Amino acid sequence: MLRLRSLASNGRRHVAARSASRIPRSTTNTALNDTAKRGMCGLLAAIDDVWTDKKNNTNGRPEIPLLTDLEALRSTTRILHHRGPDGYQVSTGSIGCGGTNNGEAAARWSMGHTRLAIVDPSNRFADMPFNLTFDNTGGDANKTSTTIHLAANGEIYNHQEVYARARDDGWDNDRISGSDCEVIAHAYAKYGGPKTAAMLDGMFAFVVFEEKDGEVNAFAARDPVGIKPLYYGRTKGASEDDAAAYVFASELKALVGHADPETVVAIPPGHYWTPEGGLVCYYNPAWLRDDDHAPWENERNKVTDDDVREAFSKAVQKRMMADVDYGFFLSGGVDSCIVSHDLLPLWRTQREALGDDRPIQTFTVGMENSPDVMAAKAMVDALGGERAVKHNIRSFTPDEVFDLIPKIVYHMETYEAELIRSAIPNWLLAERAAADVKMVLTGEGADELFAGYLYFQDAENPRQVQDELRRIYGMLGNVNLHRTDRMTMAHGLEARVPFLDTEFSRLAMEIDPARKMVDPEAVKTNSRGREKTYLRELFEGPNADGDSIPRPVLWRAKAMQCEGVGEDWVSILQRRVSSLVSDAEMDEAHVTYPVNTPHTKEELYYRRIYDEHFHGLEHVVKLWEGGGRAMGAAWKSDMYTREGLKNVDLLSHSLQQKRAFGTRTGGA
Repeated sequence: MLRLRSLASNGRRHVAARSASRIPRSTTNTALNDTAKRGMCGLLAAIDDVWTDKKNNTNGRPEIPLLTDLEALRSTTRILHHRGPDGYQVSTGSIGCGGTNNGEAAARWSMGHTRLAIVDPSNRFADMPFNLTFDNTGGDANKTSTTIHLAANGEIYNHQEVYARARDDGWDNDRISGSDCEVIAHAYAKYGGPKTAAMLDGMFAFVVFEEKDGEVNAFAARDPVGIKPLYYGRTKGASEDDAAAYVFASELKALVGHADPETVVAIPPGHYWTPEGGLVCYYNPAWLRDDDHAPWENERNKVTDDDVREAFSKAVQKRMMADVDYGFFLSGGVDSCIVSHDLLPLWRTQREALGDDRPIQTFTVGMENSPDVMAAKAMVDALGGERAVKHNIRSFTPDEVFDLIPKIVYHMETYEAELIRSAIPNWLLAERAAADVKMVLTGEGADELFAGYLYFQDAENPRQVQDELRRIYGMLGNVNLHRTDRMTMAHGLEARVPFLDTEFSRLAMEIDPARKMVDPEAVKTNSRGREKTYLRELFEGPNADGDSIPRPVLWRAKAMQCEGVGEDWVSILQRRVSSLVSDAEMDEAHVTYPVNTPHTKEELYYRRIYDEHFHGLEHVVKLWEGGGRAMGAAWKSDMYTREGLKNVDLLSHSLQQKRAFGTRTGGA
């Protein structure tokens, strides 16, 4: 049963342990807990805009449901229930007492949070929002303590190191939980927002409301790559002079009806936001921002193969941080196979220390005899078979998934066709995995670092390759990672991406791009010189247990998930959804949808569903230039069209049965 209680009467769970001080009396809080559900982390937050000079700021604040109606806050937080909770909680209050930046009015604030407990799962003090008061006056009577309200989503892999650094720098406030996200509050109070965002190693999105010396501060940030999402906007008053509030959420659906659609934007990867300065980019590695960056030209700066392998192993190991059961996605593509290749020896060492000899769980999705399924089976055999790996295969037929498309578009919050095609099997995969584990490792991101897409075979020179990798890396938060987050979180499952570790990414992008050039003839023959040859050769040898990736798997063609699950899956899907759009609708598409107008019936079908849920938010979706990833490259390639890969026969490999027993079934 849901239970309402006052946080003010139980300050211990919201106050740093050293000072044992309670939340200031000017802050009133309420909380709601429901421990019966499981899911992913989701956040919701709102705060009065006390930074903008509105004429009626001193004439009483308007009624803003997320700030004035507790039931509205609860019900909106529940919209994110699929992202949680193991802990579910809302907090409200007001902060500020007439500081110089907010006139006479204090700022009302609210936060809602749903938690998937991966680290310190049984500790109720680890539930968010965190409402913490820190004594950082240093004995100065002219200073006051700092109060931090924090809602965060994600995992901070270096939380122990960040806290230790703060201790070394004189921070003497104890943690109240083992939650990795609590360290964000400590770091913010010690170092401020921008420095905190830059020092975190992990995947994250968070919002902080701070009261310090009577002043009100707001801060929001998103991880460098965009693994975790975060949106914000402003409420809309009856007139432009009405005071408004800022609202934040992990997903668009929680902003619908609360934010003025025209003001809603996604915080870009590697950016933070403040009301005074707006969006600021804090993640600026030279390889990504500097067009002339070419360390491979200096012999002393060259990255060695051992450097790359060691960095990847570290990236995998840090993502094993969990106090719950976990597994990995195994598509049968070379990227997920490399993850499993490095993960299995580390897993065995970890489990042996715990006296646990259970096999690790892995999950594959595909139609019968599809390229992905057959390659994944071969990889499991190479890793020791069912003794070492419990292989769960989610087989599907086209007919069973068509009715799921509206639900998938709703959770995906996009109408980008290429993305939705791959999201459909990803939905089934995540649903199956969530039945057994709370967290999985995936192979996302390798293609953006090692030139993994087939259209790279038409690149004219290494500089083009490097620039194209930078371009598509910058879109990850809008495409691959968007899909990964939404489809896993829709089922209460956390996905971690070792290839996109920031240190590993730096090393990968400082490799001479000449080593990433693609030979078109090698693509045809599944041989050395094909896409991602450098990466394949790095992991061609055995792992620490003596297990190797089977050659047909190591050298198979890159297949996007919508292709690898069955060579004819995309064409079946397109025929079916196109039949649901009339010629008349297509003729009027430019009138009905003037922003990002659909070019095909498939695109219009997805757009129609999106518009039912997110009307007015079409500008939030970022599409590939030209309608697909390959179309925005500096060179021309005929490998792909808006509808996908032209020659799907390139995806077949020797582990599949003959075509007579394959996945092609004719009509839709």
